[in-house]
Amino acid sequence: MNVLIIRLSALGDVILLRPVVELLIQQNHHVNVWILSNEKYQELYNFSERVKFIGLDTKGKHKSINSIISLVDKMDQIHNFDRIYDLHDVIRSKIIKGFFKIKKKTIHTLNKGRKQKRKLIDHKIPFEKLPHTIERYVDCLSIDFKELKGKEINKVFHSNEKQDDNLIGIAPFAAHESKMWPLKNYATIIRYFSSKSFIIFAFGEKEVELAKKHFYEFDNCRIIEQDKTITQQIQIINKLQLIISMDSANMHLSSLTKTPVISIWGPTHHYTGFGPLFNSEHIIEVSRDQLPCRPCSVYGKIKRKDLKCATLSMELIQPETVINKMSDILSKSPLQ
Repeated sequence: MNVLIIRLSALGDVILLRPVVELLIQQNHHVNVWILSNEKYQELYNFSERVKFIGLDTKGKHKSINSIISLVDKMDQIHNFDRIYDLHDVIRSKIIKGFFKIKKKTIHTLNKGRKQKRKLIDHKIPFEKLPHTIERYVDCLSIDFKELKGKEINKVFHSNEKQDDNLIGIAPFAAHESKMWPLKNYATIIRYFSSKSFIIFAFGEKEVELAKKHFYEFDNCRIIEQDKTITQQIQIINKLQLIISMDSANMHLSSLTKTPVISIWGPTHHYTGFGPLFNSEHIIEVSRDQLPCRPCSVYGKIKRKDLKCATLSMELIQPETVINKMSDILSKSPLQ
């Protein structure tokens, strides 16, 4: 059976799909999988001959929907996809599905729970944890989630890299600025752990300039090399004693390694389905008792009326809280 999975979105969502695809082919030995996604993410799926990648250059030759349809049509003529799974469910993926519907293909669409998420942040339903994105993936793909939970899928990107007992990672950036903890706060942490070395995960001109401004004054800090591939970043993360991250792709990537992930949350909330896999005990956030308006966004795009609350949700988190969490993790490290 040949299966096409459509997931055209941001890196974090594509990362979360990886362990699910791995389990899919483990449970179904007759299935071959094609992933339709951004060409930049291909290396995440170079782990099995039964998993193929159809890379899109959505800012170049595949910018138009017609060019994408032409590509998937060509691939279908070669491989004859038996089932199509839309795990994105946006206008572009809906059009692709429409093309396959004309060809009378079997189509499945992810239930993203948009209404539930919206009601949760609007406080219109009880504040209870919604299904994780991975749970939604496995439900759409009809995978045994019990088996997934029983596996250490946080070891998907495990490597034999020797842990560096002196190296800590900081991934201070996110797609939306509202999800970033104030950069000035890291100075207290770096001074407290002055015997440690820190590697700053910053990519792109804007992030690098901000990192230089806030971290270059410290001799024990360096910015990650800009030419590192995702695979090379994973190798570095596996060497760390721990990594501090925002609600971002870095958090999801790190959560699939052996490294403990401290994630800092403000206007968004892990209850909406994007929590750090197997790192929930390391979440740092302002309680809803202290700030009842949290969360005010699903993804971090903040409305003007919520700006004050969103800013406060990050500013109320003190460096000492992060230091205590770091100290707790480091005290349990076998290298200590």
